[in-house]
Amino acid sequence: MKQYLFTGREKNALKKLFIQKVQATITAEMELLNLKIQYPSQFQNRINSLPPSPLYLTDNTNLVEIMELISGLFLSQRVVTHAGTKSPLTEIGRAFEHLFNIKLGDVHKKHESVIKRKPSKVTEFLDTLRKAIAEESKKKGYL
Repeated sequence: MKQYLFTGREKNALKKLFIQKVQATITAEMELLNLKIQYPSQFQNRINSLPPSPLYLTDNTNLVEIMELISGLFLSQRVVTHAGTKSPLTEIGRAFEHLFNIKLGDVHKKHESVIKRKPSKVTEFLDTLRKAIAEESKKKGYL
């Protein structure tokens, strides 16, 4: 359907031109929606093209505990990028989100919540992990 733009000099010329442009925008949006319906695979989000991880956290695992691991790796600078540079906190957080199928939200706020905890709780989860490894080592006769 061919549309002709109104270019007259009447009193309502700007209003009519605006209405025509709005109608053209709506028509274009409807065409785009029709294409989305006909060819949905072409409109899928490429960011989520990775398959989901088979790993999930148990219900009694808190996100702040996972954030202890992320903060420890970030602060120790034990994780680097493919270029060998220091890995940003957000990248390490994003990797853990994909690994465990979780959403951490604002990683920097969670990092601060780990850092500012009471001294006895700053590394509570890491201490639990250390204890579990020591117990297994003792059970197998290595300690």
